[in-house]
Amino acid sequence: MTSALVQTIDHALMGLCGLGYFRITRDSTIAERAQYFAHYVRTAPQPQVSILDVGCGSGAPLMWLEQMPDKVGSYLGIDRDVMGQERRFENSTIPHAFRTVDLDASWDFGRFDLVACLEVMEHLVDDRSLFAKLCSQVAPHGRLLISTPSSPFVARMGKVIPGFDRVSPTQDGDHVRMGYTIDEFRAMADANGMEILSVDWLSRFDTEELRCSFNMLGITRRLWHNWRYPRDNANDAWVIGGDPAICADTYWSIGVYMRKKTVNGAQAPEG
Repeated sequence: MTSALVQTIDHALMGLCGLGYFRITRDSTIAERAQYFAHYVRTAPQPQVSILDVGCGSGAPLMWLEQMPDKVGSYLGIDRDVMGQERRFENSTIPHAFRTVDLDASWDFGRFDLVACLEVMEHLVDDRSLFAKLCSQVAPHGRLLISTPSSPFVARMGKVIPGFDRVSPTQDGDHVRMGYTIDEFRAMADANGMEILSVDWLSRFDTEELRCSFNMLGITRRLWHNWRYPRDNANDAWVIGGDPAICADTYWSIGVYMRKKTVNGAQAPEG
C-alpha cells in the first residue's frame, strides 16, 4: 500500500471518527498537550476567546476546541508548513484560519486573548526573539501559554535512553536545546513585562514506557503502543501548579501560563 493511499485513508478516518481515531493512532503526548491547551481556553476570563496558536503543526487543539464552540471566538494557527490544514478542518464550526509563517521572521497578527506556543521554542536558536514576539501578540487582558521539554526530565532520561537528550548544532527541525527550567522562564517573563500565573507539568513517564514510546513511528506500531500503555490516569497527562521538586524530572514538559504585569493594580499597557 502506497504512502499516499495510507494518508488518504488516514485523513478519511480522521474526518469520520474524529477524536476517537486520533487518540488511538497518534502520539499520546500530542493529545495531552491539546487537552492542556483546551483547559486554558475553557477557563479563560473572556466569554469568547480569540486564539493565536504559534507553531500549530497539525492543528490538533482545534479538534478539542470543537467541543466548546461557544467559548471560542476565533482561532488562527501559524507555522512554517500548514498545507492541508484548511481542508482537514473545512467542516469546523469554529471561525478559523491557517497561515504559513517563518517563525524566525518578523510577524504581527494583532492582539489575542490567548497566545499559545506548545513544544516549539526548543526548536529555534533565537528563542528569546520568539518569546518577545509571543508577548507582543497578547492583548492587555490576555494570556500567554507556553510548553517546552523540562530540562531536568530530559537530562535524567538521557542517561538511560540513548539519544533522548540529543540536541542539534543547527536549526534543522530537531531540538537545538534540551529544554527549559522554571528559572529560565522567570527570566524571560521578567524581561518582557510578563508575570507567571501558573507553572504546570505535562506527560509523566516512567523509564519503561518512555523507552518504548521514543522514536516510535507508524500508525500500526502506535496503535500497539497506545493499547499497551493506555495512559488512563489523568495526572499522567498534566497537572496544574504541581510541585517542581516532584514534577520537574518526572514530567516530560513544563507549561507556563502568563499575563502582562500589573502596575499599581491595573493591567500594564501594551508596549
